[in-house]
Amino acid sequence: MNLLTPGMRLMLLGTFLFSIGSLLVKVAGVRLPSMEILFVRGVVGVALCWYILRRAGAGMFGQRKFLLFMRGLLGFAALFAEFYTIVHLPLADALVLLFSHPMVVALFAWILLGEKLSAGALLSILATLVGVLLVCRPAMLFGTATASLDPVALAVAFAAIILISAAVLTVRALAKTEHPAVVMVYPPLFIALFAPLFAEGWLMPTPEEWLAVLGVALFMNAGQYYMTKGYAIESAARISGVSCLEIVFAATWGMMFLGEVPDMWTIGGGALIVFGVLLLGRSGLKERASESAAG
Repeated sequence: MNLLTPGMRLMLLGTFLFSIGSLLVKVAGVRLPSMEILFVRGVVGVALCWYILRRAGAGMFGQRKFLLFMRGLLGFAALFAEFYTIVHLPLADALVLLFSHPMVVALFAWILLGEKLSAGALLSILATLVGVLLVCRPAMLFGTATASLDPVALAVAFAAIILISAAVLTVRALAKTEHPAVVMVYPPLFIALFAPLFAEGWLMPTPEEWLAVLGVALFMNAGQYYMTKGYAIESAARISGVSCLEIVFAATWGMMFLGEVPDMWTIGGGALIVFGVLLLGRSGLKERASESAAG
């Protein structure tokens, strides 16, 4: 029996590919500036979307141009805010704040899209967020006073949460009417245009670094493609919780390739995240069955 809905399975595949891209970002980022890596990802993303759309015989810029423009702008701004948060806050604090966005997505989806949330879906989101807390163990909750955190960085972090949530909802709205590659093309297009304006100290990559950077572009863009397809057929609030599995994947890659052995907090939190995702899937299947019976 399938434990995940089709949309959640697409999101799971996309998250898995995205996590590999994140590992390669860490490898390439040892020497190369982040904006340089991001620029290559943007250029490859535009080329990949152009190829997919050409094979499909679809236009590159879509029909709902204003919403697509907002998708690109929100995606670029959210990525910038994420980078600032991670750089200026302790990593655990940054991650727990950024991965709280499914709760905001759920609230926005309920208010703006009229999507319903069952008790099981709410419980699964709560379990997922508690798992994120255990994995990240932010200093603000596990011993260090919040006063020690940079207030500007905290403000940017909360702005990032809003921007990420808004970007998710634009994807959800656009994926119903636009080709997935059309929805995908706008953020990398904005990145390719504007990343050079904010980049400093560009370096020529070595052959090994080129492989890592191109891997970042290919895996992250492929991951985004499958995530977008998932949003086309699944509730925004429910599917966004699957993205928290990236923490579990990241812990696995860190142990396998970077020598970072997870402790019991990470294992326990990861188990809660997996439980939350499976509960989301079970809730989604029940809701689909109820809708089919009513129909």
